Amino acid sequence: MPGVKVLTRYDTWEQDRTIQQWIDYCAKRPDEPHALSPMYVDKEYTWRPVKVVGYNWTDHKFKVVSTGPKPVEKEVTRLSLLFYAEDPDAFKERVSLCKMHQFNVETELRFTSYVDSIPADAVSVLTRDRRENFLAKCMRENDKFDADTVYHTFTNLMRVVQEEFVRQMKKCIVLKDMGDPANHSRFAKLKIPNRLSKKTAPYFGVVRCQKYNFIYYQNEILRQHWCSDPSQAKMTDVFAQRCLIMQKQRFMQTNKGILKLPRPLEELNKIEDAHH
Repeated sequence: MPGVKVLTRYDTWEQDRTIQQWIDYCAKRPDEPHALSPMYVDKEYTWRPVKVVGYNWTDHKFKVVSTGPKPVEKEVTRLSLLFYAEDPDAFKERVSLCKMHQFNVETELRFTSYVDSIPADAVSVLTRDRRENFLAKCMRENDKFDADTVYHTFTNLMRVVQEEFVRQMKKCIVLKDMGDPANHSRFAKLKIPNRLSKKTAPYFGVVRCQKYNFIYYQNEILRQHWCSDPSQAKMTDVFAQRCLIMQKQRFMQTNKGILKLPRPLEELNKIEDAHH
């Protein structure tokens, strides 16, 4: 496993035992190794058995001693100590979770740093009218406080709002650049993941299905379907027959010679009734 020195700050794992409980556990077993920890042997780190002899409460590290002919004493973090009494799969999950947190924080910092590097004159700022509206609202809702104090507080808050507004405008520029495939390699070199959502289609493999009782399910569907009701089935037949009739009379005859226009209203009504 790679080094985990800087991962401790991202550790949010719920401890199954407290630090003192682990120390007491090891103190009851002074003559046997208590855990595995990475040791530098032959120009590389390998996980070796160690004994836990104490804890540095100032630096928040365990004091361990390696076993073997040449014992080595050092201090390690919790993520560099795999106790024999804990689940190794849970420990690997804990380290993986820390790495995920670390990756998210580092990518967010790189993205924010890149956003802040965009010149301020490339984006707009809050208009004076908008700032005055904020101030007027703030003064109305805080009429019981000293006006000078409210104005001073509002000025400091407005500075933060202005900075965040400018940063959001810069983010829009960066996200727009991310939408262009020509810029993907540039962001990849900066180690900034593309933040645009991607549409992906899941891959469905071919698997052997269990034997399906088609007749049973078909009968069950027919039994529960609305067409099983006699009145509904009769109405459906009526609609179907009517649709077939209308298919044959979709268009009226528009030949003026045959229509014999103009014609009496009664005759026109008869034609309309026959058609519909």
